[in-house]
This record gives sequence, C-alpha cells and structure tokens, in this order.
Amino acid sequence: MLSSNWRNGIQTALTFDDVLMVPQYSTIESRTNCIVETHCSQNIKLKIPFISSPMDTVTETEMAIHMAANGGLGVIHRFMTTNEQVEQIKKVKRSEAYIKNRPFVVGLNYTLKKVLILAEEWKCKTFLVTDDNLIENNEDYEETDETGSPRYKSLPLLGIITNRDCYEQPLTKLVKELMTPREKLVTLHYLDVSKENARQKMLSHKLEKLPVVDDKNNIKGLINLKDLKIDSELKVLDQMGRLIVGGAVGANDDEITRAKRLVNSGCDVIVLDVANGHSQLAIRTVEQLKKEVNVDVIAGSIATGDGARRLIQAGADGIRCGIGNGSICITRVVSGCGVPQFSALMDVAPVCKEYKIPLMSDGGNKNSGNMCKALAVGADCIMLGRLLAGCQESPSKEIYREGKILKVYRGMAGFGANVSKAQRTGKDEPSSTAFSPEGVEGYIPFAGKVSIVLEQFKKGIQSGMSYCGASNIEELQKNVQFIQMTNAGFVESGVHGITKI
Repeated sequence: MLSSNWRNGIQTALTFDDVLMVPQYSTIESRTNCIVETHCSQNIKLKIPFISSPMDTVTETEMAIHMAANGGLGVIHRFMTTNEQVEQIKKVKRSEAYIKNRPFVVGLNYTLKKVLILAEEWKCKTFLVTDDNLIENNEDYEETDETGSPRYKSLPLLGIITNRDCYEQPLTKLVKELMTPREKLVTLHYLDVSKENARQKMLSHKLEKLPVVDDKNNIKGLINLKDLKIDSELKVLDQMGRLIVGGAVGANDDEITRAKRLVNSGCDVIVLDVANGHSQLAIRTVEQLKKEVNVDVIAGSIATGDGARRLIQAGADGIRCGIGNGSICITRVVSGCGVPQFSALMDVAPVCKEYKIPLMSDGGNKNSGNMCKALAVGADCIMLGRLLAGCQESPSKEIYREGKILKVYRGMAGFGANVSKAQRTGKDEPSSTAFSPEGVEGYIPFAGKVSIVLEQFKKGIQSGMSYCGASNIEELQKNVQFIQMTNAGFVESGVHGITKI
C-alpha cells in the first residue's frame, strides 16, 4: 500500500477512530469464552496480549513483575545504567521462582543494622549466612552456566537468619549471635530438587525455608514454602519457574554489551528501542544482537511493510509498529513523518504474516475498542504506555493536586526523560536550547492496580471478539469486516445527548 508511487496521488491513511468492525453472526455464548493468548515474539507466548512500554514512567521492576504475573510482559526501559537495568531484571527473576538459585547472603560478622539496611534495599526477609570474606569477592555473578543457573564461587552454608530472628534485637548484635546455625538446619540436595520433594520435606519438618546445597555444603539455592503454592494460571513463567521479563536496548555498540549482560542476568527477550527502526543502524544492530544473544529480539519502531521486512530479514523475532501515535509523542509535529496507526498496521501485518513473525501495535490505544481493532487488523499484541503509567505499579511518583491523585507521564524523546537519563547514567545533561524534543510530559489520573486495569482491557477485547464471532485472535483476524465512518459516525459512537454523572 504505502510503497506505491506517490506521484499517482496522495493516499488517505486511517487511524482507529476512522473505522469500526461490523458485527458478525456469533455462536459465542459468553465473551469470557474468547481466548486472548498470543505471541509477542517467535518464542515468547503471552496469556493476555499486553506489553508494558519501556518508558521511565511506565516500566521498572514492580510493573514488570505484575505484568508477567497477570499474563503479559513488562519491558524494563534503558534510560539507566546497565548495572541498574541488570539488577532490575534480577529482581523480577527472584520475585516468583520457587527456588532462588542465587539467594541473598550475609556474613557471620555483619551487624543487625547492616542486615536491616540490606533487607530494605533488596526487599528481602531471609538471608543465608556464609563467610564474610567470600561475600566481598562474589558480588558479580551475572554469567550463567549451561543450565541457565548463575555461575559464582562456592559459598558455604553456615546458617540462616530471618526477620523473626531480628525482632526487637539490638542493632549492634552480630548475625552469628542471631542466626539458626548450620547444624540445626534441614537442607535439600540440589540434585533432588523438585516441587514435590521440597514440599514433602518442608511439610514433614514444619519448615518455611529450605536451603539447597551440594555435596560440599555450598549454597545452591533457597526454597520458600509460600513459593510452592499452585501457580496462578495467568502467570507467564520461564523454564525455571520464574516470571518472564524483557529489557530494552539502544542501537550503538555499547548496547550490544548491555544486551548480553541483560540476557546473562535472566532477560527473556530483548527489545531494540529506537525511534526509527527502518534504518541501516537498526538493521545492523538486529544482525549483531542475533549473533551475540540467544533470546528473541523484538525490533522497531517502524510504520511500513518495507521497514518490517528489512528487520525480519535481519533476524528480528518480533516487530514493533508505531511512529508518532503515542499520546505524549510529537514526532509527527516536529518531523512531519509518521503513518496513522490503522493504515500502518494494514501495511505491516501482511509482511509479518508472510514470515510468521508476531506484530506488536504500539500507541494510539485510547481504549479497549482500539486495541481490538489493532488485533483484528493484524497485530498479535499491544504495547501500552499512558494507560499503564497511571497505575500503582508504575515507577512514576504520585502527585496530589486539587484533591486528585495524579502521576507523571512523559515521552522518552522528551527533554525531561533525557535529563533524568543523564542524571542516572552520570553523563552530561542535554542543553535546553540544543535539544530538539519529540516528546512531552504531563499528568494523568491515578488508575489503581494494574491487574484491574488489564482485566478491564481484556474484557473489552473479548467483547469485540464475541461481536465478530471469533473465539480467538486468529479467528478475529479472519472474520473481521471493517467500515470507514464519518466524523458524525464517530460522534454517534461516543456518549452524546446527555450530561454524564
């Protein structure tokens, strides 16, 4: 469509508010029967079609945890140091795994004060105890072995200390005075680890914590009884029972190193996060990433079929479509470039279908109706920014103004986001006169828990699917019939003729 010669006439391009889906004959008795499972890349399957955007007011550790716990995917943004991003990936991985392969450790001679500081920093209530000197030389354990487990020097198990041991104790007391020593601990050999073995041993000994060791009593992990509970059907887990998480990278040489470190820390999918993915630089970066990392790479952003084809041929496992359509993006105003999202998806989707590569629609999702239209026209999943930035789990701080709770939301190509990036990475801040922003920032209403927000979006999409007689996304794309509507039709589609309460 968009590749035709423009001299033959300027084409009309449409966005979601220009079209409607025509209701079809349906045998679906309840919208809850509509299945919304999908893929965001060739090897990453989601239980709901939602991905949180890699923005500094949308996705950090907490949002990523809750996205995967509710069936989606969180992509941690790159406007921070590599070390910080790596640590956030690790926190997501530690949050739900029934066995923590690299549990938090403290030394025999640590004071209670130091332990409490670490507990607050790491959001941890239980520590295994080992030799102080060995800990100091074991801080970097990002590399993994052939099984995917962290590789680090041997740390002997000397005891365990929990928040109960610390209750109303002097801050000057040492760990060795408060801990439960090794001789009183029940442990599990790492070769015998399974959920059933761990559950039986913990129940028979009335344990809440079970250290995992090897033949030489070296620490191999820690199992919490609460983590052995039956997993929610919604959670998206990796092969080791941990929540999945994505990490964003840029397109310069340093970002290849960043990507490798993210993957070594447990990242399941890399998202090439650049403004113009339809470029030689982005294509070359995809080629490099596919040589250097062994996880899926989602590439973008693009707005044409040709852009998608070039990235796929470079090795992309997923495509991100959307330029200038976000609520805080002014790329189209500043540069004059972009494609209305519905038409962009119409051009990109056939290419992705040809190569069997999942397509992500990013931006323009004002409501669940637009999300359903995006899926119907060919997208496999939806990336959400503003609609999640107001949630309790977003990293943006709450602000109280005129009796209302608000949260800050800003574009990553804006001045504020780039100042924050410079501060977090220790680089020079951009000049307000030399910097040309393509994003703005503002306030949005507090939206509550992300689980509730995602559930409402899912139900809206299921409603649209039921009207189209589709029990899954594939059937939706097969059954859908679109009509273009006038502005009067759009007005008629919304609330009109009354004053809303």
